[in-house]
Amino acid sequence: MTIFENLAIALDNLRGNKMRSFLTIIGIVVGIAAVVTVVSIGQAGQSSIVSDIAKYGKGYFVVLPGGEGGGTDADLLITSSDLDAVRKLDGISAAAGTTSARLTTTIRSTDYRLDVTGTPAEYAKLAGLDYAAGGYFTAAEERSRQRVLVVADKFATEAFGSAQAAMNQRLKFGGRVYRIIGVYVTEESLLSGLGGTVYGAYAPSGSLPGASASVRYGYVELLANTGDTEELRDIVADVKELLAKRHNASPTDYLSQTGEEAQQQVSQVFSILQVIIGSIAGISLFVGGIGVMNIMLVSVTERTREIGIRKAIGATPGLIMAQFMIEAVILTVLGGLLGAAVGLLASWAFSVATQWPFLVSWWALLLAVGFSTVVGVFFGLYPASKAARMQPIESLRYE
Repeated sequence: MTIFENLAIALDNLRGNKMRSFLTIIGIVVGIAAVVTVVSIGQAGQSSIVSDIAKYGKGYFVVLPGGEGGGTDADLLITSSDLDAVRKLDGISAAAGTTSARLTTTIRSTDYRLDVTGTPAEYAKLAGLDYAAGGYFTAAEERSRQRVLVVADKFATEAFGSAQAAMNQRLKFGGRVYRIIGVYVTEESLLSGLGGTVYGAYAPSGSLPGASASVRYGYVELLANTGDTEELRDIVADVKELLAKRHNASPTDYLSQTGEEAQQQVSQVFSILQVIIGSIAGISLFVGGIGVMNIMLVSVTERTREIGIRKAIGATPGLIMAQFMIEAVILTVLGGLLGAAVGLLASWAFSVATQWPFLVSWWALLLAVGFSTVVGVFFGLYPASKAARMQPIESLRYE
């Protein structure tokens, strides 16, 4: 008897018990779907966050107080005069600290909440914003503390109908009136809308309510004019030394992180999460494998007389074993394919809902289906060997 004949017999037996076969592979389907979904979503999230960080440029880095001890001394906070000194260092293209204020304005009886970030004009080099209309404020507008705003496109559309219509509109926050001079393009994120609708905006630091001439920053963002790793490391060290000297501290009292380091950290975190969650999902594969073994043992018992007849007419133990092994492998491979399809569908639905990219991890698909095949072989081995060891006379007597 050829392998194709064994395959045909196995398929006939599975078709004869459609519901039982389907229920048997549920555990496999769930396990494979979970693994594929977790890996695909993890890669999409990693790609989305890494691409967001990459927008800042290769020379981007952050410096903040809080050295090896982990604490933040108020005397170490970075001031506006510190930034002026940092900008004079060789290799620094831009340096900016940010402040923030949540302000509420009313337009045609509707209240809108805005998270307004106060920045210097050169923050535009760091933010890498795309504009639907207008642009960022100038250094002259910053120095004169002009009350101007660069607002999110979603706010402009909902409040005024379009980005162009929002230009030069005036918003009143308490007793202050701000004029819109730019509308920037925003991207939807997984956390959009949590905690109510709050729109983003940018304004000169000195124009925010309560702003003073001497601002202290918890962290500052900087852009070097080089992306070379070694050169960037030297520039970061120069910045930390300058800040330490101005605050009578040690360079180790300041922490730093480059864009490249942030990307590596994000990738590492997502990789660890994928392994952990994928391992948990793999438990259902083990449970599904036990279900396959259980149903194959039932099948061997039900077909004891059939096994006896086949052995009586010349079937070898190897052929009997092959027949049941093929049935077990078909069940798990079918479960693996269905699980992969469900996992891809779930990943696609997630990407549509979150606007994250839809990434298909072919290695995860191949690994999942391959692993399901191994599960079929492993858990089908005992029932198949039990069938192969049956004695023909005892099998024929079985009722």
